[in-house]
Amino acid sequence: MRDKTKKESSKKEKIFLTQSYFKYPLPEEMLKELSEELKDINRYPSGGEYAKLRQVLAGYVGVKIENVLPTNGSDEVIEIISRAYKGEVLIPIPTFSQYEASADRGRLSKILVNCLHDGVYSLNYSAQQLDKASLVWICNPNNPTGTRISRENIIDISQRAKGMVIVDECNYEYLGETVVDLIGKYENLIISRSFSKNFGLAGLRLGFAISNPQNIKKLAAFGQHFRVNRMAEKAAEKVLKYLDYYQEVWEKIKKVRDEFVRQINELGFSPYDSQANFVLVEFKNKKETEKVWEYLKEKSIFTLAGWENEFSGLDNQFIRFTIGEEWEMDRAVEVLSDYIKKNQEPI
Repeated sequence: MRDKTKKESSKKEKIFLTQSYFKYPLPEEMLKELSEELKDINRYPSGGEYAKLRQVLAGYVGVKIENVLPTNGSDEVIEIISRAYKGEVLIPIPTFSQYEASADRGRLSKILVNCLHDGVYSLNYSAQQLDKASLVWICNPNNPTGTRISRENIIDISQRAKGMVIVDECNYEYLGETVVDLIGKYENLIISRSFSKNFGLAGLRLGFAISNPQNIKKLAAFGQHFRVNRMAEKAAEKVLKYLDYYQEVWEKIKKVRDEFVRQINELGFSPYDSQANFVLVEFKNKKETEKVWEYLKEKSIFTLAGWENEFSGLDNQFIRFTIGEEWEMDRAVEVLSDYIKKNQEPI
């Protein structure tokens, strides 16, 4: 535990548990290596083929270079997929808002399928929906519930869907499960990954798509020539040299997350079990949610409520907490405990 002085000083610090970025320090040596690349930022990125970057990414996920397409963050994966496969889009709500936003930008027909019932999130696409859709989105683990989608479920959907099935694995490093090995078996399967939430490169915007070569070529035709900036291109190789450090931090984040869930459960709140670097908490109603959200903000703890534009189809009685460092989550628990005391009874 931290000493009393540090604990008191933490009460004055602003804590941002909003966007689910990597909140731990990046390796100093890696940052030094990357800073040396600044002298060449007057030069263009590799562009086009991005051969070295694709080789690095392919090596990390265990596929061939022709199975990988680097992008300007995973948001670009979403965008070019929406452009490449026009038609009807199945979106499992509540989930990440960019699937819907991208469909709207492309003026695509969309069906929002409610997958959250009585505190349980599960995909429930109908046979008719899977037969008609050109795009089927799966976020694994789901954002914002943090729910794991089973491999068997993904296989079943991939087999039954007539259109493309996209599995967003941007939180793969916390879940530890993937369907990358299935891209050769299912021609309609595309996987999206990111370096934002897990490697601390959110500001550089680096993502990538994984699929069979035919799909990768099609997606590449809908992206810009210089999709990835030079610093992001160089960062991928440097970051993966420090994989041991990141794996240690991922384990720490998971432990902090699970402890946070345990503690607020004991306080009488209703958190969802999460396999990501965030936790969703459900309240009685919007009024109660607003009171808790405002109280946290008054104490300099900033979170994402269900009405934020980060989410599609999330009701107003939810707050999502990104998992930060241990002292940040300790402070959040302390404030939630104070809220309960001031309001006499648990929610």
